[in-house]
Parts: sequence; structure tokens; C-alpha cells
Amino acid sequence: MVASRLNFFLIGAPKAGTTLLHARLSRHPEVYLSPLKEPNHYATDIQPAQFSQAFMANLPADLDGYLTDLPLKPRQVSFVQDGAQYSALFDGANEQHKIVGECSTSYLWSKLAAENVAQRHPQAKVLAVLRHPVERLHSHWLMARKYGFTRLPLLEAVERDCTHPNPGWGSSELFVEAGLYAAGLKRWLAAFPSDQVRILLSEELSDADTWRNLATWMGVEGPIPVVGTEAGNPAGRARWTRLNSWLTNSGLKPRLSRVVPAAYKSRLSRAWYTREGVDALTEVDRAVLMKHFEADILATQKLLGRDLGHWFAASDQGHF
Repeated sequence: MVASRLNFFLIGAPKAGTTLLHARLSRHPEVYLSPLKEPNHYATDIQPAQFSQAFMANLPADLDGYLTDLPLKPRQVSFVQDGAQYSALFDGANEQHKIVGECSTSYLWSKLAAENVAQRHPQAKVLAVLRHPVERLHSHWLMARKYGFTRLPLLEAVERDCTHPNPGWGSSELFVEAGLYAAGLKRWLAAFPSDQVRILLSEELSDADTWRNLATWMGVEGPIPVVGTEAGNPAGRARWTRLNSWLTNSGLKPRLSRVVPAAYKSRLSRAWYTREGVDALTEVDRAVLMKHFEADILATQKLLGRDLGHWFAASDQGHF
């Protein structure tokens, strides 16, 4: 099976820059990453049967159809549990590709992904990118509000999520949990030798040296291509908040998306979403939210052996 060639995993964190990394690495001639960016195959503790109605309704449907429409088109996320389907994601890899891999942001959060990947691909290289956890949470909330999964103000949305009766990937937002890095990193560092694991900070992605060093570590020749701003997930908001939320929670939004001609989708998206009036992170919000993360930041910097003290005051102002 082609999946046996996998030797690279980009494991998260979500809203920390994985989309940019995936886009740039995918354009390198010696790198093949699954066009389905997040197959989540090795996060076997994530069970779609436990997903919320809204989350399930908005997952792309017809995985079999997607896999037979070759060459595979870019797609953001699915939960590919079948081994043959997972292997099919890498059928486009050939002998020129020194790196064959995938990017699933659930893998840093999952309690089982590190062990599962290590058992199947012990020689793989593992890349994680971390972002200031409050900035990450704010970006996560902006995305959830943009796509209709919440209409609550930031602190109310976080409070409700923290008291969710069934917390988990796909069943709640995990606004706080997805920014608690230490436990996940500890699992991956225990499963793989340290020279096979690289940890980046999102603020380092604007440094050309980061990309040169990353190419060297991955073992590919030549520079990692630059991509445009379209490679990120820009912040925004829906112009019609209540209607947007209703369409999301009813599952009508993805069904409408499937029948709208491709030529009109970008025009409709520009009309539906706007970048104007996006709520900035206030200093009051930052101070309240930092209380969730102070202990984990200290644990993460101890685990990595690098100073993260700037996170106690810094603002990255990015919108991955």
C-alpha cells in the first residue's frame, strides 16, 4: 500500500499556521502531502458517532466519490477510518517525492495518534507548530463564529464550551483544550526520537531562515515555495449572523454549496462574508483567558527547553 511510504506528519496545533505550512510544503517538487489536508486517520479516539449534529452536518460528504475523482482535489477535512481509503490519498505520490505525508490538527490533541503513528511509521518526521494560546483561541472563536458554530461573544463562548456536557473533537469546540500543548507534545516526544520531531512557533513562519532550516531537516533540495495570502484561513464574519448560524446547524449550508456552480462560489462567499467589523482581542479578554494557559505555557517551555516568556505579554495579531 502506498500509505506505507508515509514519512512525514504535520500534527497541529489548529489555527497556528498548519494551512500555510501545508500549502507551501505541497508545492515543493519533492514533497507529496495528502490533498485531503486533514484525514485524521490515526486519531482513533475520535469517533464520528459522537460528533455534534452541526459538526456532522457540515463535514464534506461522499468520501468514496471524492477518492474516485482523480486527480484528487484539495479538500480541508474528513475522518478517514478505512485503511484502503486512507492509502488512496497517497496514490499520487511517485518516486520523486522524498517526503510523503499528511496534516491532521487533531493529532496533537488526540491521546492515541502519537502511538498509532509510531507503530506504523516509526521513521517518520513529525512537525508541530504552536501559537500563543490566547491568540490561537481568539482565532478559533472567530472561525467558529464566521462559519456559524457560535453566535456568542468570546468570553461567553469559552465559558459555555468549558462546561460542555460532552467535550471532545467534533462534539465541542475545545477552545481552551486545543491550546494546551504540553500533554500532546509529551506524547509525541515519548513516541519518536528527538531528531525526528521539530516544533515551530507561528511567529517564526515569517522568517526565511525557518523555511530554509525546515527544508534541510526534511531532507529536500531547493527552497520551499512561497505562496500567496490565499493559503491562510483569514478571519471574517458572516453578514447575516442568525441566518448563517441556522444554515450551519440545519446542515443546509454544505448542501447548498454542493449545488452552487463553482463559478459562483467565490462571488457568493465574498457577498456572504466580510473582513470588516471583526472583533479584536481586547486586553481584558486576554487577561481573563491567559489564566487558562499560564501553567501549560510553563510546562511547555520546560518540555521543549526553550523560553516562551514572551507569550505572557506578546500579541501576534495573526489570523491563521
